[in-house]
Amino acid sequence: MQVYYFTRSGRSKGIAEQLASHFHTQAEQIEDGVDWSGAGGYMKAGYFSASGKSLPATYHSPEPEGTVALVFPVWAGTFPPAVRTFIDQVGRERIVCIPTSLGSKLKDRDGFARVIDLVGKTISAPEEL
Repeated sequence: MQVYYFTRSGRSKGIAEQLASHFHTQAEQIEDGVDWSGAGGYMKAGYFSASGKSLPATYHSPEPEGTVALVFPVWAGTFPPAVRTFIDQVGRERIVCIPTSLGSKLKDRDGFARVIDLVGKTISAPEEL
């Protein structure tokens, strides 16, 4: 199992690190070089996601075979732009999608190996993938 994450606040990173520890691997970060912090970043994040925009993503390429666990926050019901890029490049069929949210679930669920929604204020990594 390979574990990747994208985070704005650090919450998805924590979940990814829990998963990586369970699978005796390292959590790999997906970055886009954009400052999403603060209220302005929150508003910008919602706009970019809701409009379906993608952004270039920087990450270590996953091994060509095997399942990829992908942890990320739900932005406007969908993927952050860099996560959209990662999914397009890696392929949905090999991704276990683990969206995190305070109150909503991911809308675009088709084609993934599995989707495990982590919803609520207090969440932790799923015990099984």
